[in-house]
Amino acid sequence: MTRADSSFKAIALAKAQARTALRNVRLTLISNIAIALSLAALLYRENGETPILWWLGVAIPLALFRAWWVSRLAASGAVDTAPYQVLRHLTLLALASGLLWGFVPAAVGVFSTQHGLDYITFIMIGATTGAIIQGAAYSPVSLAFATPVMAATLFRIMMSGDSSDYIIALDGVFLTFMLFRAAIGGEREFTASQMTALEATDLANSLASANNEVLNSNRALEQIARADPLTGLANRSHFRDAAADACRSGQGVAFVLFDVDNFKIINDTRGHDAGDRVIAAVADLLRSSCGPHDLPVRLGGDEFIVVLKGDDVAARALSLARRLSGALTRPLQVLGQPLAITCSIGIAAHPGGPIDVEDVFSRADAALYRAKDDGRACIRLFDARMQEEFLLQRCIDGDLPGALARGELHLEFQPQVVLATGQVVGFEALLRWRHPTAGLIPPPDIIHAAIRLQLSARLLSFIGDAACDFLRALDASGAPPVNVAVNVSPRELTLHSPAKILMDLTQRHGIDPRRVEIEITEEALFDPKQCARELQRIEHYGFGLAIDDFGVGHSSISNLMSIALDTIKIDRSFVHGVSANRQNQQLIAAITAVARPLGHRIIAEGVESQGEAETLRMLGCSYGQGWLYGRPMRAADAVAWLAGLDEERRRERQLA
Repeated sequence: MTRADSSFKAIALAKAQARTALRNVRLTLISNIAIALSLAALLYRENGETPILWWLGVAIPLALFRAWWVSRLAASGAVDTAPYQVLRHLTLLALASGLLWGFVPAAVGVFSTQHGLDYITFIMIGATTGAIIQGAAYSPVSLAFATPVMAATLFRIMMSGDSSDYIIALDGVFLTFMLFRAAIGGEREFTASQMTALEATDLANSLASANNEVLNSNRALEQIARADPLTGLANRSHFRDAAADACRSGQGVAFVLFDVDNFKIINDTRGHDAGDRVIAAVADLLRSSCGPHDLPVRLGGDEFIVVLKGDDVAARALSLARRLSGALTRPLQVLGQPLAITCSIGIAAHPGGPIDVEDVFSRADAALYRAKDDGRACIRLFDARMQEEFLLQRCIDGDLPGALARGELHLEFQPQVVLATGQVVGFEALLRWRHPTAGLIPPPDIIHAAIRLQLSARLLSFIGDAACDFLRALDASGAPPVNVAVNVSPRELTLHSPAKILMDLTQRHGIDPRRVEIEITEEALFDPKQCARELQRIEHYGFGLAIDDFGVGHSSISNLMSIALDTIKIDRSFVHGVSANRQNQQLIAAITAVARPLGHRIIAEGVESQGEAETLRMLGCSYGQGWLYGRPMRAADAVAWLAGLDEERRRERQLA
């Protein structure tokens, strides 16, 4: 036990003793007054002595004074503020009363007779016994009264000179010893009981305090677990619970999902501290834009969502999105510098009735991606057209694993030729899946679904295996060596290793990796550092690397020069009608002017007319791909087509 604990318990014990002594002394004083009156009446009737009346005249006022002082101590609250002082006062007053009562056997003449000695002794011992019984909580009070009374009484008995009185005196001494021992023992028992109660109280308080600490800690942990530490907004965990409740409630519910456009560039160019400040500033703007019953959430990174429920949620969600977009028109001050940022926002609203939270979130996510596809910095509300795309996506997601397992997907191959001569130099492998109800599924939709379902590595293995089979079939037919281009999503470069998958397949089929070209979209050029390791692996294994749909993205010339490219494919949107489109001609001329000195092969996609082919050739584009040269064909048809084309060219050479 520490010194502080001992001091606290000693004070608590003193308070309990003072409180009990104050309570018991009242009854003692009442009996004191009653016995004093009866003793005075008895002595006066027996002997007619007037000194006893003088004694009574002092004893009664002293008892009344003690009663008044006790009441004053109780009313003042001194028991709690100064318990030791209360006990001292009670002891001194008891001693004064004991000295006064000790005067009776010492000075009153009736004690000179044996009869008087007997009943006066009985009264004195009785009064002492009562005082000790009432003073069990704090023995000094009862002993202060009893000691003078018993000493005077025993002294008077001894002074009588009778041998029987000596025996009585010895019995009185023994009785006094027993009474005093009882007083001290009573105090010990009281002290022990109080200490036990104090320890029990301490234990209860300790348990209550520990319980409160646990509850407070749990509340703090729950707050931490449900709040984002950077912004103070609700986090993903809180969102799951709140959004699920809102969707189950049957009320209208809407999700406003958004992220910061090009946030990774902010992190890379200005540092993560600046990125954190941007996130915190956006969170403040979001908080001020929300209504009192809306729930703003940071899902992670630069992605936020707001949950709205109740009436007219679609209009409220759109209004919220517009307020947020309006607030972002003013540049943010980040590390003392202005920074202009924008957000892409997707909204999904459900007017009423229970709905699965994943459905609403998927719709908001689809609307957000539409906003990004439409150029970012805009708001898109999930509509009927998106609903069709959403249902198609769910259909694809549900059926793709089975279709892949049953071999329902296949490849078609479209030739790539030299514009000047028409010579076939390669084929692009195009993924095909004719769904029994949805019809022909576009390849990007298949690949995106495979990524969502974590089937992209398996799908790429299927594509690579079919491409290698096609190359072996071409070689077996005696066709001249050509390459095959395989499309890979830039997202796959960070999910797994397409280069390793294709390397394993080419080794198994005995195909030279240099005959396989990996096509990725311009999105990979936008952040080449993120894909650097896989791009290096592609180069190391000897695969060709092509950038597909070049010109529709946002890559820069510096990014174009930062990776080892073999081929640049100009998007079909710039090729269609290029013969009459001066702007597209200038763009293609600029691309060829940059790419050719770097040693890149340039292929124009979507060539459908001889005029387009001639214009492209004049602009510096050497290769083309499109319906002018051949539609996508099954592997066997493509092998037969190329064999027929070669035979036709041989006949033409013979005729020439």
